[in-house]
Amino acid sequence: MKLDFRIEHDFGSSESIKPVELATLFQGVTKQLDELLGTKRSWYEQGYSRKQALQYKIFTEEGISEDVLDRWEMEYKKDYPNWTTGIWDGGSDEDSAGVDCYPSYSSTHRRKNPLNLVVSFSIDLSQTRLNVEKMINFLSFLLHSTNNCTYSCVESGGYSFSEIIPKENDYDEVYKKVFPDRISCGWMLFIPAIILPDLIPDAARIVPVLNGNEQIGTIVVSTEEIFDGNNKEHLGKANDIEIKLLDLGLLPLMTEL
Repeated sequence: MKLDFRIEHDFGSSESIKPVELATLFQGVTKQLDELLGTKRSWYEQGYSRKQALQYKIFTEEGISEDVLDRWEMEYKKDYPNWTTGIWDGGSDEDSAGVDCYPSYSSTHRRKNPLNLVVSFSIDLSQTRLNVEKMINFLSFLLHSTNNCTYSCVESGGYSFSEIIPKENDYDEVYKKVFPDRISCGWMLFIPAIILPDLIPDAARIVPVLNGNEQIGTIVVSTEEIFDGNNKEHLGKANDIEIKLLDLGLLPLMTEL
């Protein structure tokens, strides 16, 4: 059975992110993704067509492609201060992986130069090497590779997206998560707050995230097994955690990140 995963990571930067900084972040993320899934992928620029995109390989044996960096530098100067980009692994539409970075928004100004990093990939549940420990390590890597993270979440099966249900002359939007306009739990999420295990008894794990000797936040894990956004038991656990986090004042609106 194939399962689509999405990792969303909101962070900030002291200034507009430069091409070499984003390329370095992409390089680290793709190496960690290979370790997470037991793969060895090649990565390419995104383009208007598959043929165009496959012309530009991001990483060489020597490191980051100088041709790609030069091209990104030109785009950066043109689109400053809002330049960002994304990369993909050249796979088919059904099985491809991607890493994208977008300008984000924070109504509360909690993040300077807010950015949103999205990592997407698919797994075969019958063959995958993925497990909860590896995913916690991957999320921890993201948290220590960026600054001022206000939210990071791992989900599958379109957990945070609505399903459109047609009806006569209208339609309904149905969500798997509890609160459509707030952050969601999915498999696991990072919150920049100290959370004690007894505050969320429904959680499978409560993992403190440290920077040196200082705790910068907490990863809340909903299930020990791989989270399936189509599994009713898994959905129930994630939903219960979201309700508890809202009661604790720790489930902000998406616009408040």
